Amino acid sequence: MTVSNVNLDCASLWIQIWGAPFDMVTPQIAIEVGSLLGIVEDVERCKRQDTPNYFMRVRVALSISKPLRCGGFIVDLDGEHTWVNFKYERFPIFCHFCKQLGHDLNHCAYFVAKKNGGVVDFQYRDWLRACSGHQRSPP
Repeated sequence: MTVSNVNLDCASLWIQIWGAPFDMVTPQIAIEVGSLLGIVEDVERCKRQDTPNYFMRVRVALSISKPLRCGGFIVDLDGEHTWVNFKYERFPIFCHFCKQLGHDLNHCAYFVAKKNGGVVDFQYRDWLRACSGHQRSPP
């Protein structure tokens, strides 16, 4: 194996899923949401039944060529849509402008082109970054 034949097209990250109704905070829902983002590698299971979980954790292999998602809708059995937020644990270099992994603002061709035209509005900020992987209660 050499550097020329290694393909680095995915990043394996733990993703926290915040905002789901308490009855939907289950490993099965985490797997379903994670499968929409990429290839699910692992899911955190609750160790104690009497401790409420405020978010779900799933480890997903994400394509680095696609923009990160900040959230999405989940649907319960009654058909009610609920928005959930995603927070990414320990993710590497990330561009807040084009939403992709692998480079920052200083190395983003899209940002440089847009910046020359004036004011730049960032859709994504540091709130995408999870504070801790093991915090089970609200901050």
